[in-house]
Amino acid sequence: MAVKADIQATRTDAAAGTSAVIAPAVRLKGIIIASDGTGAGTLELTTTSNTGTTLFQADVPSGDVINFNFPEDGILFPAGIFCKTKTKVAAYTLLTDKYNAPQLTTSNPG
Repeated sequence: MAVKADIQATRTDAAAGTSAVIAPAVRLKGIIIASDGTGAGTLELTTTSNTGTTLFQADVPSGDVINFNFPEDGILFPAGIFCKTKTKVAAYTLLTDKYNAPQLTTSNPG
């Protein structure tokens, strides 16, 4: 069995904002989200900007940590990953393809 790609972990507590959490095009392979313990939370990730198209949204039970791995090639964020909504979430870790990995996008085939 061949290894498909290296995984990079980016941990952040970044709230909604105009700056990208990860700026280049990237595939989200998995995510770990930690509640801040003050109630049920939500995390919404977009591409292009924090008002761009929502590609991932999760609800997090109060005081819990969720870990989710996406099947196959994950979710492509063609213009980077931005945080649109972060409510009652202490931090989150984005598990992505290595930023400059071959075959990340069709324009980076090699």
